[in-house]
Amino acid sequence: MKIAFIGGGSVQWTAKLVADMVLTPALNGAELVLHDIDADALNLLTRVCEKIIQETGSQIQVKSTLDRREALRGAKFVILCVAIGRLEAMRYDLEIPLKYGIHQAVGDTVGAGGLARGLRHIPFAVQVAHEMESLCPEAWLLNLTNPMTTITRAVNRASSIPCIGLCHEVSGVRRRFSEILNLPHTEISFSVLGINHLPILLNPTIGGRDGKTVLREWINENGLFSLTDERLNTIRDIFHDRLAVKLTLLENLDLLFGAGDRHVAEFFAGFLNEPAQLGEKYGVILTTINHRAELMAQRRAALEAYVAGTAPQAWTLSDEQLAPVMAALSGGDAGEFVINIPNRGQINNLPNEVVVECSASVDSRGVHPHALGAIPAAARAVITGHVSRQELIVESALTGKREPALAALATDPLVTAPSTVGQMLDEMLEANTWFLKE
Repeated sequence: MKIAFIGGGSVQWTAKLVADMVLTPALNGAELVLHDIDADALNLLTRVCEKIIQETGSQIQVKSTLDRREALRGAKFVILCVAIGRLEAMRYDLEIPLKYGIHQAVGDTVGAGGLARGLRHIPFAVQVAHEMESLCPEAWLLNLTNPMTTITRAVNRASSIPCIGLCHEVSGVRRRFSEILNLPHTEISFSVLGINHLPILLNPTIGGRDGKTVLREWINENGLFSLTDERLNTIRDIFHDRLAVKLTLLENLDLLFGAGDRHVAEFFAGFLNEPAQLGEKYGVILTTINHRAELMAQRRAALEAYVAGTAPQAWTLSDEQLAPVMAALSGGDAGEFVINIPNRGQINNLPNEVVVECSASVDSRGVHPHALGAIPAAARAVITGHVSRQELIVESALTGKREPALAALATDPLVTAPSTVGQMLDEMLEANTWFLKE
């Protein structure tokens, strides 16, 4: 079995994901081919992976190549984990909208940043899918790249390659709730239905009780904002979920969302504006490019130290779904996962074929999303507009037309000055022009 890892030079993801693979028995003996256009990063991560394999005694064989077609040829799984333009391009996604009064906590999923990032990444993802049609037509494309929804939607719309998106946000929320409630995460259960970075946790149970009741009791005892003053001790603390956004929405909408507050806040007006202290009232810290650059440098230094033998690491299974999903699809243990996949009945009050995030069973026969019916009216009021904007972004990326992108931007809830959206869009298109489809 051949696994092609497109973006295999990632200092953030490759080591963790490969460690999961080598610790998953059903993938033992697979051929893993790392591909990246950054030769230096690819060399480092290849050495990291070789050392992980050696230390764990795995039979996985790792190779690397700068030739994407070589990596794809004959693959059973293709992992897409890329950042086109890296932080240099993402800087435009944050700083251009900021000129127009738009503050973004992340800037990679919805809003102006999600639009720009989608226009960069969708054409590339579709190009990879078309190459797969000739080089590995039976393979699955497993997308880890944001904006997950629009990329996954575009590939499924424009190619014959089955593409699913895999995200870790729901696992992170479960873990966070287990921390504040002092309960094992295994005592927290729910079904998932919604869109990526705004999934709804349906029928949650916590410790055998109704989950919403348990959380409301916690709010009554501690307060909505009891975690927002947690201090920043390290750069990683910026990403810490302080829960006030989700708990406020639970109080206002009777909905429990299953992603970190930094993502959830970007789907709504009011959490990232001046009255909300640009998010700080809710414990949300806006992530700057400098933050990301510092964290990336730390991660690279840690990997270099690991390869040099000065910083040993004990590799354990992470919360990421990639390895167990590949195992299930290739005949290993079947399982229940949270998958981003086209809507084919799992949400009956959203359009067919749009990509939704949902609970699904995965086995050697494929991915079987759970049909859970309609999302609640309040959830539909929030989600439908975002789904429509995602469809406009996909249309713009696939056709090169400006008008759908303008409509997506003009209707976004974070826009503060509607009269400026055309100028803002043109600036973002100009900044990213070398990445966009002609």
